[in-house]
Amino acid sequence: MKKRTKILLSLLFGVILLFHLAWAGNYFLNYRPYTKTVPMHESGEYFLMTDNYDLSVVMPSYPTFTGNLAITNKNDDLSFIIWPSIGATPEIGLQILGPDGVTYSVILDQSLNYDSEKNPADMPKEQINQLIIDRRTEMDEMYDYAKKSWNL
Repeated sequence: MKKRTKILLSLLFGVILLFHLAWAGNYFLNYRPYTKTVPMHESGEYFLMTDNYDLSVVMPSYPTFTGNLAITNKNDDLSFIIWPSIGATPEIGLQILGPDGVTYSVILDQSLNYDSEKNPADMPKEQINQLIIDRRTEMDEMYDYAKKSWNL
């Protein structure tokens, strides 16, 4: 085998190895700690039902690097989806049921406000902001519970 071919194969193997190490590191170092408070059930899913909230952890499936944490109220009309990231602040999503029966899914900033830069321009921003204002107390309590549960 030519020296150049060996070098190319070695580089390819190295890249593949680095990808797998990065994925495993993300899986075990970034997501595994969140499962300490949320047990795995027979179904293989991580979830915990408390008196007030349902919590779940979705581990990243191979070969993706993205999983999430979710907390939902018992009425199933308000949920946070949190995408943790190594060395960065987590991204926060909100699913909120409007009085019109429509569930809105939006990205929030770290203060739990509507993030205009990360949501599509055609979202009904005023209506969603009003829903956030109307449900602020419950949202703050839920997010505080999530932060405490997952040490965010």
